Amino acid sequence: MITETATVIAVNNDIVTVEAAIKSTCSTCQAQQDCGSGVISRAIAPKVQQLDIATPMSVKVGDTVSVGIPEAGLLSASMWLYLAPLILFVVSAGLLTEAVQWLSWGHELMVVAGAGLITLAGFVGISGHLKKVDKSRFKPVILAVLSPAAQAHPAV
Repeated sequence: MITETATVIAVNNDIVTVEAAIKSTCSTCQAQQDCGSGVISRAIAPKVQQLDIATPMSVKVGDTVSVGIPEAGLLSASMWLYLAPLILFVVSAGLLTEAVQWLSWGHELMVVAGAGLITLAGFVGISGHLKKVDKSRFKPVILAVLSPAAQAHPAV
């Protein structure tokens, strides 16, 4: 289980909205002031992520909670979205190279463009399939309340 700490910002029956700070490795890098990637990530990337999570746990606004996502779901989705299109690109480029030589068209641009289009179609198909499959593998869950919200004491 991959875990992250988040703060509860809203509770609506069994649906809890949590907010977690997005961490990047740029904040710990020594070259962050001179690196273009660090500058772009600080300028464009959102600083927080909000998630709506269904949970039977009793939480209040302001609670700090531990949120987890199953590793197996994340790893399988990453494999399908990154590794499968890469393999598809390599295989289609190899097959298109052979086809171009066999047909005597002889231009590498056709191979690159064809392999790119096949890979794009494969990525769109895989992405659409992953959106339709059992989403419970990818859903975050609240694992525990780490620290309850500070309660205001009425003045006496």
